[in-house]
Amino acid sequence: MRRALVHTLGLLAGLLFVILGFVLALDNAAARWHFGDAEKIPAVVVDADYAKPYLKQSASFISVNLTGIHDVQVPIDNVLLAPDGLSRGDRVIVLYDASRPGHALFPSQLGWTKLMFPGGLLFLVGLVPTIGNGLVIARRIAVYVRR
Repeated sequence: MRRALVHTLGLLAGLLFVILGFVLALDNAAARWHFGDAEKIPAVVVDADYAKPYLKQSASFISVNLTGIHDVQVPIDNVLLAPDGLSRGDRVIVLYDASRPGHALFPSQLGWTKLMFPGGLLFLVGLVPTIGNGLVIARRIAVYVRR
């Protein structure tokens, strides 16, 4: 009985890690999907608001004006992963897809490390106990049913 409880708790903990990892990686995976083939466009920072304004860290809102063909102002998606230290008037390169108007992203926001840490890592760590404990529980159920 005690082993069954340990395996059940291990399975639930593993599932919790898998779900948490999936949720944390979902935004980054969606950004990769939408901006993976987007064109790089020069832009000028119009507004940059930070939670720590004196350090220009932890952006809460960044808006850029796309220069050239697309003369439009767009906010940056997922500003938590945006680079720090941007000021009004800074020239930057952003990813912009005309099929998703009103959205832009910095190229540095699409790195695989952003996708893998922490979401992907939690997902993979959660798979080990989920699969291991799931197989043990399934085997015990199969043995019990055969009796």
